[in-house]
Formats: sequence, C-alpha cells, structure tokens
Amino acid sequence: MNKYLLNEEKKEIYTLLSKIKKQLYKNNKKIDEIFIKIIRNNKDSSIEDILETYTYFLIKEMYPLLEKNITLGLQFGIKNDYFEITSYGGKYIKENSVKNITEDTLFSFDSISKLLTTIIAIKNINLNTKINEYNNNYNLDATIESILKFTAYIKTKKRIDHLTPEETITLLKECKEDLIIKKTYKNYYEYSDIGYMILRQIIPNFLMKLDTLIQEIDANNLTYDNERKKDNITGGKINEEYITPDSKGRGIPFPGHTGLYGNIEGLLNLFFKITNTDTILTKKELETLLKEPYKEPIVYKINNQPLIVNNNRLRYICKTAGFQKIPYNLTKTYDKLLDFDIPNTTTTNSIISTGTCGSWTCSDKIFINNTYEKYTIGILTNPYSYVENKQYPEKINQLSNSQLKVNQNGVIINYPNKLNEYKEILATYATVLTLLTTYIKTNDKKVLNKERKIVKRM
Repeated sequence: MNKYLLNEEKKEIYTLLSKIKKQLYKNNKKIDEIFIKIIRNNKDSSIEDILETYTYFLIKEMYPLLEKNITLGLQFGIKNDYFEITSYGGKYIKENSVKNITEDTLFSFDSISKLLTTIIAIKNINLNTKINEYNNNYNLDATIESILKFTAYIKTKKRIDHLTPEETITLLKECKEDLIIKKTYKNYYEYSDIGYMILRQIIPNFLMKLDTLIQEIDANNLTYDNERKKDNITGGKINEEYITPDSKGRGIPFPGHTGLYGNIEGLLNLFFKITNTDTILTKKELETLLKEPYKEPIVYKINNQPLIVNNNRLRYICKTAGFQKIPYNLTKTYDKLLDFDIPNTTTTNSIISTGTCGSWTCSDKIFINNTYEKYTIGILTNPYSYVENKQYPEKINQLSNSQLKVNQNGVIINYPNKLNEYKEILATYATVLTLLTTYIKTNDKKVLNKERKIVKRM
C-alpha cells in the first residue's frame, strides 16, 4: 500500500479553500470544516484511510435524513477522475413485501433517459431538420433541436396515459406544433415527454442504437431490458413498472423519455462519460447540446408578467437536451432570482440532469491551479410505495413515521422537493473530495495512478 504523508500546511490548505470560494455562489463554512478535519484526522496516513474518514463523515450526515423517512431508501455516489465513492441504505416495498436496498438494486432513471435519446438523435439527425421532413408519417413541423431543447409547443389531442401502444403511436403521428401558443409565450421552455416519444419512433433501429450506446457507457449497470431484471427493480405498486413507471409509455419498450433502469454506479458513469469525457460525445457535439436556444437568458413570463414561484423567486432556467444549467449570460447579480434544482455548493459550470422522479445527477468543474477539476454526483431513490386502496379512503395517505403523503397511484406527493437536503450535502462533499484530490496531487501524484472505489452500506 502506498503511504501518503500529509503535511498540515495551513497556507496551502487555505489557498485551496480561497480559490474554491471565489467560484461558489456563497461561502460555505461547512466545506472548510470538513476538509480541514479530514486532513487533521489523517496525518501520516494512507489515501485509503483518508477516504475511509471522508466516507464516514458523509454517511454520518446522510443517515439521519434516511432515518426521518425523507425517502424509503436510496443509493448515492460521488465520482471524479481518481475516486468513486458510493453508498446505499434503506428499504423499498414491492408486491406487498419489504426489501432492502443493496448496491445492485435498480432504480428508474425517468427523465434522465431523455439524455440518451438526445445523444442518439444528435449522432443520427441534423438538428435543423423538421420532423415531418425526416419522416412524413408525422405531421409535426417542429425541428429536432426544438424538441431536444424544449422550445416546441406540442400536445396530443387527448391524454395518452392509459391507451394501447398502437393508439398512442396514432396520436403521436397526428401531433402539430401550436404556433399561436409559441408566439404568445415566446422564449418559454415547454418541458414535455411527447417530442421524445416521437423521436424514439422515427429514428431507425432506435433500440439497437440504444443498446450500443449503453454498452459504451456501462453495460453492467444500465438496462432497458427490464423483464429479465424486474425482480431487482425498486417499486411495485404498478404491475408494469419494470417496463416504465410512466403510464404514458406503457407497452413501448424505452419510449424515449423514460424506461431506463440502473444503479448508482451506472448513473455516475452515464453522466460522467457524457459530460466530462469525449468517449460518448465529441467536444463539438457536447457544445451543441449545451448551446442555449435563446441568445439571452429570459425570465419566464405569462401574459407579460414574470412567473413567480416558491419564496417569491423568479423562474429563471435554461433547459437544453436533458440538462438544466445556468445560462452563460447570467451574471452573479441574478443569483437570488434563480429557481434551479442546483445546490448552492456548485459553480456556474455545473450541469444537472432533468430527471424529476427520484433520480438526480450533477456534474461540475472547479478551476484550481490553472486546471479544471471535474466531478459527478448522483442520488437514486424510490418515489413509489405500495399502498392498498383501503388505506387512503380520501385518495391520500400519510406514510407511517413520515410527513410524506401518497396519492391514490402510490406516488409520494412533492417528492422531488424532499431531496434538496440530500443534494446540498452531496454537492458539499463533492467539493471537499475535489479539494482533497487537489491537495494530494500537489504533494504526490504517484499515489493517484489508479481509480479507487469505495462502496458502503449506511
């Protein structure tokens, strides 16, 4: 085992902290405390001991949230070029039986799956092409790019939640873009599944391309072949959940917007390889995906009035091809107007996934010592709980030992909002891991010659 001797040099430690603080929205004393405490607790010890202490601190903060039943169970992880640290804990309910979350439990990725559809599209179709020109079986004259970047205004004539696959595809073929709405709500992002379901239908050999892409990313930890692995998938209220938990896509294997399952290692690999390497996307392709559809960041407006959301904040967001990010032109003066699902402990380089049902990922780049230090963090949780009809006579049920409520479909109400505490902790610890990595590299690069993985049970 390589021993790494830590020299507790205050000047170097505080120089690193100072460089980090300049890039964050606000100073975070927590980062200082954790970073310094880990170094002091591991003087003259190995990298393995440092990571052991780091993981101990992280789990110690996460566990009380799990105990409070913010979620029934979860996996979480942090990955950079040198270290991958994951943990898991809690339970989930499936077919009237309680099961433990393990490191191999598979969770639904839901809207993050849009990202894979996007990658397949950008590698096979010119983004300026209109749908009806690419495939004349469809009436939609919106461009591929407007679908990928959520600026197309399309709706089906009626709800498709409980239709057969054949009926769903028929309605998708009849979709047209509502140009009146588009003109009225100019520069408004329309977050919709419909365009992605259409893309999945029109791209030739989509599933074969998807399979190839998953093989490139992480074949062992990602799957859309869910029938074979359904016993290891979280959830269970919905009989067909192993196909997709979203009823709009029932019967259509991987409908484009959901249907992908995996564990935390698969989620980290997916986001890390897409955003921080050129394995999946070339630099030019990634820039194309992240390019904003509007030249200037625009505040959402309805009837010419800014849309006010929680805490009287303006909704000010940039959605591009499965990502959410801070618009390039947004200056620090607008920080208090942001309504992102991005933790405060991230920089303006951060990119997050648009998944909303228990899967969340953030990638960030921190500029230290004239180089970008990259990391990816992620959480997987189970937004479904098996609830018998008799338990919620008023069509709503409060989970035992929890403040959470479940509707008649067994879905936890306002579930994504409950994850913010997890996200802030993970973002903080991802920054600490970046600092530790930089500190180690400064002193001895030889000990970072291989990736280290740590898996812990909470």
